[in-house]
Amino acid sequence: MQGALWLVHLVLVPVCFVMAWGMVGLVAWNLISAGRDGLAQAQQMHKIPCSECRFFTGDYHLKCTVHPERALSEEAMNCADYEPQRWG
Repeated sequence: MQGALWLVHLVLVPVCFVMAWGMVGLVAWNLISAGRDGLAQAQQMHKIPCSECRFFTGDYHLKCTVHPERALSEEAMNCADYEPQRWG
């Protein structure tokens, strides 16, 4: 009985150790991947020029007077009607 318990202990401890650290590694990898994807999405969204367009109203109900359906979305990145605001 003592020999079988020693054999199980000899095999099970390293296997559990490797599996536990493997799971920690997977969680870390997923967190890093999610952070990288979130950063890429944020950088993409900052390229949307709507807030600097003269047709952008800033109103919740009507964001853009020309293309309200695609204002502040990725479709608005190459808007043909984009005109920068003129200050002054």
